[in-house]
Amino acid sequence: MQISHTKNMRAAIVTKFGEPEVLELTEIQIPTPNSHQVLIRVHAASVNFADINARKGMYHLGKKPPFIPGIDCAGVVAAVGANVTSIDVNQRVVAFPATGSYAEFALAEENLVFPIPETLPYDLAASFPIVGGTSYHMLKKVADLKQNESALIHTAGGGVGSTALNIAKYLRASMVIGATHSSWKETHIKKIGADAVVNLNSVDLVDNINSLTGSKGVDVILNPIGGRTIEKDLECLAPFGRLVLFGNLATANYSPTISSLFTLNQSILGFSFGHYRRYRPEDIQDTMDSVINLVAAGKIEMQIAKRIPLENVQRAHRLLENQEVLGKLILVND
Repeated sequence: MQISHTKNMRAAIVTKFGEPEVLELTEIQIPTPNSHQVLIRVHAASVNFADINARKGMYHLGKKPPFIPGIDCAGVVAAVGANVTSIDVNQRVVAFPATGSYAEFALAEENLVFPIPETLPYDLAASFPIVGGTSYHMLKKVADLKQNESALIHTAGGGVGSTALNIAKYLRASMVIGATHSSWKETHIKKIGADAVVNLNSVDLVDNINSLTGSKGVDVILNPIGGRTIEKDLECLAPFGRLVLFGNLATANYSPTISSLFTLNQSILGFSFGHYRRYRPEDIQDTMDSVINLVAAGKIEMQIAKRIPLENVQRAHRLLENQEVLGKLILVND
């Protein structure tokens, strides 16, 4: 298939590990799909904290420079490999590309490309693959959040946090508590559906959470921070409760006291959606189908903070790294 009048494309490349300035917009050759890959003309891509960590050399699934960052995108299929059977040229899709999404074109394995309906705009579609897949899989598949259970969502003003809040409400949690370090985000978190909001800097944090749950504790806690927050979470975790750790933003090690885990039937679960995508892609098919259907039907609402042109990628990274946005940042190519 004829892709374009030129064989080159624009891409943002991490030239070395470091600050946003190491991201350079340059022109490189459009990649060619192998027999099991799909070439996507990228219309929009989301900016995620994993991209920040990858740029710094701190992402556990990261690459060595030079590389194109970005782990999800939305666009239209430009070409398919000889053995691709489930995806067609000109189909609108979201994907988890192998070559990075901060570019005009990206390659993805066939089993990590998912069709989307015509009614979904590309910017909205780009906002949910990582955060929606991560949130839904954590809550539904890993933590097994049940109707009428309570949930505590850390960093509830961010991309994963705000999406997880929406999904927990959709799954009919009895109470969803949003947690944040930033007092200026509290009103927003309440506005997007949290039943209550707590500030992680409060000296009364544990008492506040336990008071909200009537001293029963929280059934499911999602924590991307790690460090000493794990200790506080365990003080709030209900009997039979599940604490899911999916990051270590605190970059600090902490060894929890584990006696309550077997006396109260509690669980600490580790989760990496990136690890699922790499090693068990078949396990996320149902998750992605569910998330696409929920967003398309308006049953979960994605929070888009800003739409930023690809050439301003350094600014996008600064905004996210400085926690100056509420919701998702989207890089757009058109």
